[in-house]
Amino acid sequence: MHTAKILVVEDSFILSHDICEYLRDLGYQIRPVYCGQAAFETIDRHEHLTALLTDIDLGPGPDGVDVARYARAFSPGLPVVFMSGALNPRHEFNGVNRSEFIAKPYRPEQIAAALARVISLEAA
Repeated sequence: MHTAKILVVEDSFILSHDICEYLRDLGYQIRPVYCGQAAFETIDRHEHLTALLTDIDLGPGPDGVDVARYARAFSPGLPVVFMSGALNPRHEFNGVNRSEFIAKPYRPEQIAAALARVISLEAA
């Protein structure tokens, strides 16, 4: 059973629901939000987060890279996993080092494995 709390930022309700349920079944505590602004508000409440799982393209407003950079301002070593259907993801070039990227479509197992890797990097 995990005690890790994951902030999941995904603008697609269906994708968010599916990955959140999968991660809950693995024992993670999940805090889902559906846009960058809601992620900012969650981060502003200084809730303890173990990792951030975010789509890069979140529609209007802040994108996933903005969310990751904002979260890292509060917690510099916060583990981050990006998801995107974009052919040329840009997360590596925006100061979010030690993160992982998973291309859509993905299998839930890929997300869980990426989270485990970035969380273990932070613990090291």
